[in-house]
Amino acid sequence: MILKFRIGHIRITFTIATVVDVLGVNSKLPDGKHILMWDFDKQPLEQVRTALMDTMFQFKLPKVYILKTSEPNNYIAYCFKRCDWATARAIVGMTKGIDEAFYKWAVFRKRFTLRVGAKLGITPKFADMIYSMYDEDATIEELRSWVKYETLDGHHNQKVHFIEVP
Repeated sequence: MILKFRIGHIRITFTIATVVDVLGVNSKLPDGKHILMWDFDKQPLEQVRTALMDTMFQFKLPKVYILKTSEPNNYIAYCFKRCDWATARAIVGMTKGIDEAFYKWAVFRKRFTLRVGAKLGITPKFADMIYSMYDEDATIEELRSWVKYETLDGHHNQKVHFIEVP
């Protein structure tokens, strides 16, 4: 539930939601560059693969690792291609079907963040890999920016209700 009201030109917002704490990794590398990360919600694996293959072809990307985050059709993906933030943001943003909330928060925070730890007992699991003729130029060992954050628990099929106070 979100409670919003205004006092003059100031809007005050309160949110009530069930959340869980999770462990995530950020896209930012020690040299200030980023790897590519994607989040897809409620899409079958074949649709995710097709979107990622189109992006890989267009931008000549190295292989992409796809992990399943929850049933039935939620996936995340990583590509160890080193990019400046503007390029990483553009590539991920042009990928068909990307989760809009994931992308919005990434743009706001100037980095991508994907969950790596368990959420309600479910840990991301390897689902597929899309091979490429191009070489990776970043490594998993370079991912040194880890974060504990809260997310909606997703367990109760929450709907957001707005209550505006005049």
